[in-house]
Amino acid sequence: MIDIAGLTKTYMDGDQKITAVDNVTLSVAQGEFVSIIGHSGSGKTTLLSLAGGLTKPDSGRVVIDQTDIWSLPDDALSEFRNKNVNFIFQFASLVPTLTVFENVMLPSAFGSCCEGLDEYAKSLIEMVGLADKMKSYPSRLSGGQQRRVAIARAFVNSPKVILADEPTGDLDEATEAEILDIFRKKNADGVTFLIVTHNQSLASAARKRYAMTGGILKEL
Repeated sequence: MIDIAGLTKTYMDGDQKITAVDNVTLSVAQGEFVSIIGHSGSGKTTLLSLAGGLTKPDSGRVVIDQTDIWSLPDDALSEFRNKNVNFIFQFASLVPTLTVFENVMLPSAFGSCCEGLDEYAKSLIEMVGLADKMKSYPSRLSGGQQRRVAIARAFVNSPKVILADEPTGDLDEATEAEILDIFRKKNADGVTFLIVTHNQSLASAARKRYAMTGGILKEL
């Protein structure tokens, strides 16, 4: 499903060259739940961005569902992401002028809409416990509720792959457990998960675990 080979990304910090991702190779099978743990600055967020087609690597390959994503032109890459990959970022990043329902529906605006999507979006909002907030705006939601909206939004296009960056970073323990339960249910439906986190309890829920330090990835 996801095959990463020799992935490297460097940045310049003044006169200093920083290797954020250092020759990383990783294979994630369809339907797997994989976590990468590491401290801030370890390179795990950069790796997720490279794997999802948001940041171009200096070298290496990323193949998702037999497609070499970095061989695609920009328009084709955007279309591929929209159909196959969705992100749960560290921050909810909701559109403040859209309701909960409209925020969840937003990814469908960039692709072909399918019949019954409205009802599916509503079911996702119910799944994350916000059935009574369909018409609410983000300013009326708590931080945890906004994160739930972002999680529902990530599933609306029925992606094959979810790439999550600290998906429970600002949630209390009870809400974190509820979100993890949602991830497990979606994983049981065949969605592939690659999660980066510094949260040990979230990382330990994965079937396969890795640690990242100084841009280098090692299996635990």
